[in-house]
Amino acid sequence: MAKKTLPLTDTQIKAAKLRDKDYSLFDGGGMYLLIKANNSKIWRFKYMRPYTQKGALISFGSYPEVSLQQARKQRDEARELIKQGIDPQEHKAELEQCKQDEITSTFKKVASDWFKVKSSKELTEITLKSIWNSLELHIFPYIGNSSIFKLKAKDFIKVMEPLRASGSKFCNLNPFRNIYTVLR
Repeated sequence: MAKKTLPLTDTQIKAAKLRDKDYSLFDGGGMYLLIKANNSKIWRFKYMRPYTQKGALISFGSYPEVSLQQARKQRDEARELIKQGIDPQEHKAELEQCKQDEITSTFKKVASDWFKVKSSKELTEITLKSIWNSLELHIFPYIGNSSIFKLKAKDFIKVMEPLRASGSKFCNLNPFRNIYTVLR
């Protein structure tokens, strides 16, 4: 018969003494607090990967930065993901990658990549230079460092409307005229 684990309390965690070797205090549901010989306390969750049924371990952070209640919440969320057939470690890695992509995918970066593709087409050097100069002068100062994932049509309209009103030939450049027309 399986041994019943009593949930931890903050008092038990605070009272945990330093030992010569690492040891664990179990909270139940696969979660435990690893108390290391250097007196650091780390929340861990042991589980079986949904598809491979191999054991895996994920860390929720260290105590007291991550409280008992926060660790339990993370454990419950991880268990819910497992029920849905999602590996919590892979899910966490995907979320971190999405955050990183959001940070690094600025309008200027995407425009630069687009410009490289256009440069290999049949456009003249003068046209390419004119497009890039216009981007640097009129667009990048306002939305160049904005995440492409957060930009909305209104952001482009706000930047391009004064150019259109002034009759700037920038808005008459084919790709930008098309963008402005679609966004409007």
